[in-house]
Amino acid sequence: MPQLSASTLKLFQECPRCFWLHINQKLERPRGPFPSLPSGIDRVLKGYFETYRARGTLPPLVQDQLEGRLATTELTLGFNDARVKARLWGKLDDCLLLSDQRLAPLDHKTRASAPQDVSYTEKYYQFQMDVYTLLLERNGLPVSRTAYVVYYFPVEGLLHEGFPFQVAVHKIATNPQGAYAVFEAACRCLNGSVPPSGEACAFCRWVETRAAQGLTVRPPPPHPPALSRSDKGLRAAPAHAGGEIPDDLFA
Repeated sequence: MPQLSASTLKLFQECPRCFWLHINQKLERPRGPFPSLPSGIDRVLKGYFETYRARGTLPPLVQDQLEGRLATTELTLGFNDARVKARLWGKLDDCLLLSDQRLAPLDHKTRASAPQDVSYTEKYYQFQMDVYTLLLERNGLPVSRTAYVVYYFPVEGLLHEGFPFQVAVHKIATNPQGAYAVFEAACRCLNGSVPPSGEACAFCRWVETRAAQGLTVRPPPPHPPALSRSDKGLRAAPAHAGGEIPDDLFA
């Protein structure tokens, strides 16, 4: 039974062929190094929110921009769908319990600057919030069919007094039925032959261009070639030279 998530369904929306290869053949798109700073910020934020969850209050950082209180429900959720023979799962950043006892997903995002308006959230994160609402709903939990995205971004200030940043909160309506329709379509895709690529998929365009030039796309060797003893003046390559990126490269 394939296990899908908001990110793999987003891949399906971008390029059915890359999605089909990712799930059915375990051929993933190449990935570059990922900065460690967002992960560090995320860890600190979640620890900060946990402190106030235990107190039953909202953190002062966002208490004037959010409603209700932090929920205590399980944040890793999933369900098996016997009709499409697949599982959908996801891990929410957080969840709000509103005054009417319904739940709303909450997600943390870091940015270099403030998002212009709620249309930014609707463009880039609407589907993710739709999926999270669907997961809550399918696990028998009451949902408000709204979601909150909290942005954290740096601002000018005196760095020796602490790194200054501001917070912006966007509230959006969610559509779990729309998310489920995409889930269904993705499962139908997996049960068929290799589909065409997405019109704007740069990965597929690159492979097609290489093939048109008679060039074969091969994976890199697992390790750099060893230097012969006759290579005078050459030193052994460092341990990460074969494509392994040190964890603190972007720290």
